[in-house]
Amino acid sequence: MSTFIDGIVRWMTVEPTIGLLMTITALVIFGSSFAKSPDTSNTFWPWLRRVIEASIGAVLFLGLLWAFRSILTSNNTTFNSTHGSLSEATLHSAQSIWGRPHVQRELAVSHFVEQVIQEEIPREDPTKPPLYKNTKVRQQVPQNSILGFVGQVDMTLNEREKGYALYNGFVINARFEYNIINDSDLETEAEFDFSLSPGQTMYDNFTILQDGQDISSQLRFSQDLVQWKRTMQPQQQSKIVVSYTSRGMQYFYYQIPVQREIKNSVLTLTVDRLPVSLLNYPEGCLTPTEIKPTSDQRGSVLVWKLDRAITMAGMGVALLQPPQPGAQVLRVLWNSPYALTLLIAMIGITLLIRGEPVRFIELALLAGAYCVQFLVMAAISDFAFGFWGSLIVGAFLTGLLTFLLFRHQRSNLLRVLIYVLVGFFTIVYPLSGLLTQVTQRNSFDGIVQVGLIVYLFGLSLYTQLEAKRARSVSAGR
Repeated sequence: MSTFIDGIVRWMTVEPTIGLLMTITALVIFGSSFAKSPDTSNTFWPWLRRVIEASIGAVLFLGLLWAFRSILTSNNTTFNSTHGSLSEATLHSAQSIWGRPHVQRELAVSHFVEQVIQEEIPREDPTKPPLYKNTKVRQQVPQNSILGFVGQVDMTLNEREKGYALYNGFVINARFEYNIINDSDLETEAEFDFSLSPGQTMYDNFTILQDGQDISSQLRFSQDLVQWKRTMQPQQQSKIVVSYTSRGMQYFYYQIPVQREIKNSVLTLTVDRLPVSLLNYPEGCLTPTEIKPTSDQRGSVLVWKLDRAITMAGMGVALLQPPQPGAQVLRVLWNSPYALTLLIAMIGITLLIRGEPVRFIELALLAGAYCVQFLVMAAISDFAFGFWGSLIVGAFLTGLLTFLLFRHQRSNLLRVLIYVLVGFFTIVYPLSGLLTQVTQRNSFDGIVQVGLIVYLFGLSLYTQLEAKRARSVSAGR
């Protein structure tokens, strides 16, 4: 009982429109049942009996909605658990296996020289003349050593599955070419620091060429860092090429981490299956200088050109989350409890407006028939039917059961109204789940709510006019 009451309270707070509609329908059912009671005595016990009987009817209606909404909610939860159940836990697990967001920082070059300075020797007797000794000191020679940069990154999208969910993985082939100079009049010892993407799981075919020579034996590796040294003559230039294959998830990001004058810098990023219309960028990323589609029109080529620029903003691309298995079906299923409530409430009010008794067995069978559509979609959409096939099969079964349930309804108008309402909530309304924009969904729900209100007012006016004409005909006789 407490669960039922909690569900009613949640409807009133989270879904006020549904809560208000259910409350109005329950009150109308209560009032109709109370007014139509055969015992019209005003004494206390008969009156209390009428109140109890009418209240039971209203509670049965609310309980009916709660029970079938619970069925659909459970159906949604079960389907979601095996179809694209995105979570932080599965994301971290996928990243630990495949790779994290790939953040590549620029090569850092520092120049040092050794100089001899005279260092005073401590004296026991301060009255004696000072004594000095020659000491070698390593000092940094500040300079901007990178004359130019050409980067080429080819990204191949490779969706990864983990825990029934798909994540936006990729493989990159990267080549970075740096033109370096010792821009001083001193012979220096240059230290090179090439940062690796933090916590990345794999680098393959990792090579560094300096002036065309493989310097693998000179490399020193530490956590997320590759270092080496080289003596450079005054004004000596050198070309360093770093290339590797790696992989990651979510985004690629290239950054110049310290402020300096950036000269002759060009970075080209090619993404194989990300059209220009779907491009997105990591936070703090520069807009590309040039954007064009690949030759097959399926991907994008992004080019950043910088010259005599100063920036610490990055360059890169962020990938969209890939469509999850059963994503369209899941969006439709999430709409089903809301649609069920609207449908049953509207049919209950329609019956009351037309002066027909609300038979709970018929409402229960209709609610069950409506649930069939979404249960069928969840059960067969993974097979050859797909989204549209499962939608058609489910809608057909719901329509057939509704027809069999109300085919003997004596009022042709009422029968048509029920068929139209069921048809709308079976065929049209579920497709609103395919709307991906929040503004579009809100607009559609608003239009539906207005349409239902207009429908109820129109039906009420028509029923009143029909009753008035019937009375006029009777009076004429």
